[in-house]
Amino acid sequence: MHALVLLRLIRDELSQIVGQRDGERGVKRKFWHSDATRQAISDELAAIGRHIVQLVPSAMLADDQVFRLTSLAFAQPDSEADGRVLVAAMRKAGLDVTVNNLWILGWIGAYDKLAMARRAMADAYNLEIDANPDAVLYCGDSTNDAPMFGFFRHTVGVSSVRRYLSEIPILPNWITEGPGGDGFVEVADALIASKIVS
Repeated sequence: MHALVLLRLIRDELSQIVGQRDGERGVKRKFWHSDATRQAISDELAAIGRHIVQLVPSAMLADDQVFRLTSLAFAQPDSEADGRVLVAAMRKAGLDVTVNNLWILGWIGAYDKLAMARRAMADAYNLEIDANPDAVLYCGDSTNDAPMFGFFRHTVGVSSVRRYLSEIPILPNWITEGPGGDGFVEVADALIASKIVS
């Protein structure tokens, strides 16, 4: 078995931005979209967000939307019916949409976490994941992680993923006891205890 790659990459929820340490203090950011198109996409997302807020009474932009560079995020509505209405409105506006444990997320462009992982792993680690799918341990928590759960052999869902299991075609191989960050710590502790990594 190949040694597992522990990512030293930072990424957003949809992996549209990947950041990597660049020297002592800097961070090198790589976006899915080119520099030439990114501002126009950001402007289009903002216009769609304003339209949906007017159209869907329960729609509330995420508190951190002002800091998002490549996606549109809405807080999960209180009712599932309102969530379905919001998802439908986002898709009708031309967005790709996924749901995680906090947000309903929309973006422009035909890509997902797996597509960006291919790019990021090749760029940062010279690792072609299609040739080495066993070299990565992937952890996730929701439907936007489905492509990764389906591709990699070593997959973990933190316990909050249980809410979405009916929507994930290939389930993670292991589900942690703890939710969110506690689940990710559980995975790290298990790796350290197994001595697979040093």
